[in-house]
Amino acid sequence: MPKVNEEYFVEKRNQILDAAFSVCNRKPAYDVTMSDIVAESGLSQGGVYKYFNNIDYVLSALIDKANSLGDYHAQIDAVMQSDVNAEEKLKGLFKISEQYFSEMLISYNKILFELSTFFAYSKDKRERIYQNVTTTSTFEYLIKCTSEVIIKETQKGYFKPILPIEDILAFIISSFDGIIRDVTLTKCYSGKDAPKAPAQFNEHKLINCIYLSTMYFLGKSVVEQER
Repeated sequence: MPKVNEEYFVEKRNQILDAAFSVCNRKPAYDVTMSDIVAESGLSQGGVYKYFNNIDYVLSALIDKANSLGDYHAQIDAVMQSDVNAEEKLKGLFKISEQYFSEMLISYNKILFELSTFFAYSKDKRERIYQNVTTTSTFEYLIKCTSEVIIKETQKGYFKPILPIEDILAFIISSFDGIIRDVTLTKCYSGKDAPKAPAQFNEHKLINCIYLSTMYFLGKSVVEQER
């Protein structure tokens, strides 16, 4: 009986989160209300509030689901523990970022993008939501591991950067942020009133550009990478 109760709890909780996900993809995530979720879920108000006290808890759970998508942490760990040279290790990490961004673009990226913009204006709201988030951001973990490889191999003399390391890391982070912003805007807001982008943004090509640029900044030419 306890097992059945636990399965029922998980099923209902996921039903509510699926409803929240659907609503968030129709309207700005920061404007979603508990009433929206109750209506979408088909459950009673009491049935929804039994699992989530307020909208902050729902958004925390959606962030957790986004962070758990695709088991990317295990893939990153596998690359970090692999016995390959630094270029291949970085290439593997950038490849994972490419897969991650592509998957996120058709799932949670719109929600996370809208929340991050809202959080810039509401620190208190961010703190309330993130105090209940139990997972680590895949993006943050990717940046952490990428930075670790670059710093370690530079200290060993394997990489010979033509720019300060902190500038290279800032370039990588800001470039990833730009991809998240621009690709999300062009792919997730495609209505007739959406602003027209001056260029076509493809996350696969853009991440490859970041990788090759990073190698150049680290003193490894593009020709070396192509071989």
